[in-house]
Amino acid sequence: MDSLKRSFFIKNLSKLLIPMLIPILILGSLAITLIHLYLKEKINQENLNLLNQIQMNVEMIFDELNSINLTIAASAKEFLDLQNMLEKKWLDSEDFVKLASLKNTIDSPAIAHPYIDSIYIYIKNDKNRFLTSTTGGVVDLHDFDDVSWYKGLSKVISGDAVWTQKRTVIRKLVDFPDQKIDVISLYRSITLANGNLGYIILNVNTDYLKDNLNSLYKMNGQNILVMDKNEQVLFENHPVHLTSHEAKEMLSSANEISTMKIGNEPSTVFKLDSPKYGWVFFSTIPRSSLYKLPYQLSLLTLVLLLSSVIVGGIIAYYLTKKNFAEIDSIVNILNNAEKGEPLPHLPNDVTDIHSLIIHKILTSFMEQSYMKVLLSERKYKMQALELSVHQSQLNPHFLYNTLETINWKVISLTKRPNEINEMIDNLGNILRYSLSAKDSLVIFKDEIKHTKSYVDIQKIRHKDQFAVYWECDEGVENYYVVKLSLQPLIENSLQHGLPGLGRKLSIKVKIRIFPTHLYVVVIDNGKGIDRARLEEIRSKLKSNYTANDHIGLYNTNKRLQLTYGDKHGLTIQSKPDWGTAIAIRIPIN
Repeated sequence: MDSLKRSFFIKNLSKLLIPMLIPILILGSLAITLIHLYLKEKINQENLNLLNQIQMNVEMIFDELNSINLTIAASAKEFLDLQNMLEKKWLDSEDFVKLASLKNTIDSPAIAHPYIDSIYIYIKNDKNRFLTSTTGGVVDLHDFDDVSWYKGLSKVISGDAVWTQKRTVIRKLVDFPDQKIDVISLYRSITLANGNLGYIILNVNTDYLKDNLNSLYKMNGQNILVMDKNEQVLFENHPVHLTSHEAKEMLSSANEISTMKIGNEPSTVFKLDSPKYGWVFFSTIPRSSLYKLPYQLSLLTLVLLLSSVIVGGIIAYYLTKKNFAEIDSIVNILNNAEKGEPLPHLPNDVTDIHSLIIHKILTSFMEQSYMKVLLSERKYKMQALELSVHQSQLNPHFLYNTLETINWKVISLTKRPNEINEMIDNLGNILRYSLSAKDSLVIFKDEIKHTKSYVDIQKIRHKDQFAVYWECDEGVENYYVVKLSLQPLIENSLQHGLPGLGRKLSIKVKIRIFPTHLYVVVIDNGKGIDRARLEEIRSKLKSNYTANDHIGLYNTNKRLQLTYGDKHGLTIQSKPDWGTAIAIRIPIN
């Protein structure tokens, strides 16, 4: 095989090796003239255009922020209401309605615009409270992670004004390291109808701006940065460690294009002023990188003029090697396919016999890959069907109709409503709940209401043998959860924790809100589960085991995994004679 390849290479090289002296001499002379007259000027203009485009993009973002700022500031009456609420010790129901409306005003743009990290509204008050889009609403300044923005308010003590400040927000997360976020805070002070000052603070994540800068085409070593008049770098595409002298020199330069040393390296600096926000946009490029192409072309032209014979040989060698590489690539594709290794991209154009062969080979393997995708899609549909089957266990229409008949029959026999009617009503509510929504996800408000109907039925049955306590974070009722995920957990506590207990069973349901997930736990002080049985239950929860005789823990665990993923099933902790705790982690997104 090696001798065959070598013979092919030598034969093609001998055919292509011909003199190219005259064309090289003519083109070389013209190239030197064009490089010095045109190329350098064109490179400078293109870099100025790039910087101007960046300035327009960034100002467009902050102009949009100003529009959002003005929209929020237009809510004059809501600001007066907010000031009153910030001063109150406790809020009434009407206050919560007003607060929800104002909260929605700042939440909507914060969610809709990816570059907005958070929005704060602060009106001077004795309790040091403010409204934020990152939590449930009103928070105390002393209880909030981000407080450095408060110092920025001292810049304006009266009147309406707009200014910016670069800050670093340290956000504390549960079970995760602290998160540092660099932001540019856009402040707007507003005068309320009663003469008091209010502030709107929009925090822009500089990572978004950096990504925006990095998405543009740039030269090797090119740095783009934005500074304010105080020599502070607001954001840049790469960390630029400027000395105080370098920053002053850049700001004081009166030219759009200047040359200076940055980091002991000669660089060309492009500068554009932004009077609107008092910023200056810079693009710094090492001269060795900026004019790399002209220098290389000049050197190449000189080499071509002096070494035309060698160049002719190199070109002939290159063309021969190219043809040889195409043949070799076909062999490599076949070898990779045989070994199951990744294949190259499909050629865009079929221009010769080599690309035709490669096109045919890759098309064949792409069809095989497509079949694999179809199989994966079928597997997904089977998983969705399995979820539907589990859900269908909860929809017995005929039971609901039968219960209605029994309910009226009991009333007709007893001549008045009684406990049986109450049990039938609660059971009817449970069935109606399971039949009401086609989707498998419901809001917590409905899920809790359904679960309480189930608890009321069991209280009639067991009298005063158990009690259920609820501890839910504010706002949890608006989050979504898999339908019928709480009731089976309480049913498990009653069935396995109450019989033979000898004391009153207490069941506590806790629902907590965290930044990335909801944490739901059902705790009882029942009989508990011994270690061997607990390990057996955990093993079955990790396997594909499902309960066929009733909707219990296994069924609930399976529905949670099918909805949120295998990592979001049930976790169980238990100790004999102490009780049992069953927990669920529900991702917020």
